[in-house]
Amino acid sequence: MIRSVLIFFFILVIYYAVRTVIRSAYRAYHHEEENSRARLKGDELVLDPQCRTYVVKGRATTRRIRGKLYSFCSENCARQYEEKNRD
Repeated sequence: MIRSVLIFFFILVIYYAVRTVIRSAYRAYHHEEENSRARLKGDELVLDPQCRTYVVKGRATTRRIRGKLYSFCSENCARQYEEKNRD
């Protein structure tokens, strides 16, 4: 009788262990698929109209010229653009 209970308990432990491994593998596989489809989040890039390079919006130098807001990679590019576009 005790032997039967121990065997049953052993089979039950093995069942739950295998089930846990299979479920975690299944979730990991499907979680990777969701992540590959999701858009990566990051900082927004803006185009410098003077030197045509992309700059992280938070680090860009901004100037309002003729009512429009422009972003530049540096103060030097901002000055050059302002001088070039004076009317």
